[in-house]
Amino acid sequence: MKFLNKIHQKINQVTLKSILSDTMSNIRYNRIYTKNCYSIAELRGKHFNKIGIVVGSGPSLRKKDQSKYLKLYRKNFFIIACDGALYYLLNKGIVPDLVVTLDPHPTRIARWFGDKTLNLKTIQKDNYFRRQDLEIKFQNELKSNREMIKLFDKHANKIKIAICTSSSKLVAERLLKSRAKLFWWNPFLDDTKKKNSLSKKIFKMNKLPLINTGGNVGSASWMIADQVFGFENIVLLGMDYSYYIDTPISSTQYYDAIEKVTKDKIEMRKFYKKITNPHMKKTFYTDHVYLWYRKNFFEMIENTDSSTINCSQAGILFNKRIVWTSLKKFCNKNL
Repeated sequence: MKFLNKIHQKINQVTLKSILSDTMSNIRYNRIYTKNCYSIAELRGKHFNKIGIVVGSGPSLRKKDQSKYLKLYRKNFFIIACDGALYYLLNKGIVPDLVVTLDPHPTRIARWFGDKTLNLKTIQKDNYFRRQDLEIKFQNELKSNREMIKLFDKHANKIKIAICTSSSKLVAERLLKSRAKLFWWNPFLDDTKKKNSLSKKIFKMNKLPLINTGGNVGSASWMIADQVFGFENIVLLGMDYSYYIDTPISSTQYYDAIEKVTKDKIEMRKFYKKITNPHMKKTFYTDHVYLWYRKNFFEMIENTDSSTINCSQAGILFNKRIVWTSLKKFCNKNL
C-alpha cells in the first residue's frame, strides 16, 4: 500500500504539473484562433434524428471488430469518434461525423490526424506509439503517419472537429490548415465558484462553453453526445478502460510514469488490478488511472436522463445504468 501511494503521488505530480501547465499554455496560445471561430454551442441539439455512437480507441475496437454493422447501419448513426479512433475508422471506409480532441501533449496527438512535421529524429525521442496497445498499426510510425496524412486530408471536408482549447499548437495548426470545420470548447478544470477558478479564468479569455471531460477523450465524447447533441441513446464502441489480460504491462498507458518510481516488475504490478466482466465472463486488468476515469464516467451517467449502451464487448465499463450488448444485437433490435 505504501508503494502504491508513492506511485499515485508520483503520477499525480507528473500528470497534474505537466498537463495543467501545457493546458493553460495552449489555451493562451489558441486565443489567436478562437477570436473568430465556431463554438461547439452551435451544434447544440443538432442530432438529426439519429442515434449517437461514441467510438473510443480501446483495444476491443480492433479485437472485437464490429465495423460491419457500423457500415451497414451507417445512415442511422451520428458517429462521434475519439481522435485515437480516427485512423481505424477511415481505414474501414467509415467517415465519422465528429471527431473530439483535447489532450494537451505538445507532439503526440497531432499523429492521430497525420503529423506533417514528423521525422525520424522526433520518433527517436518518444517510444509511446511503439509500445502502446491502442492503434497497433501506428507502431510502424513513419508509414502509418504518411497513410494518416492522406486519409485525413482526403476526408477532412466531411468531418467536424470538436477541438478543445487545451489542444497543442501542433494539433491546432494541423487542423486549421485542413478542410475540416472546427468547433471550439473549453475544458472544465475546477469549480467556477472558487475564488481563483481556472475554469472561470479561461471562460473570460474566450467565452467558449466549458465541458466536463471526465479526464479523458472518451468521457468527453460521451458528454458532448449527451449535453451538446442531446441524444436519448448513446452507444459506445471501443470504450474499454482496461487491457486484455495478455497485454504486457510495458504496453500500458502509464508504464513510463511507473518506471520513474521503480524498475521492479513485482512492485509495478501493484499499480494494476484485475476485474472480471460478468457480461463477458472474462477478466481484464486495469490501472488506477483508468479506475479513476471509470469512477468519473459512472458519476456522469448518474446525472443524465439518456441511456448508455455499451457495445464494446470487452473491458470494465459496466454497471446497472449501462446496457450491455453487441452492436449487431442492438441494431437488429432497434433499427
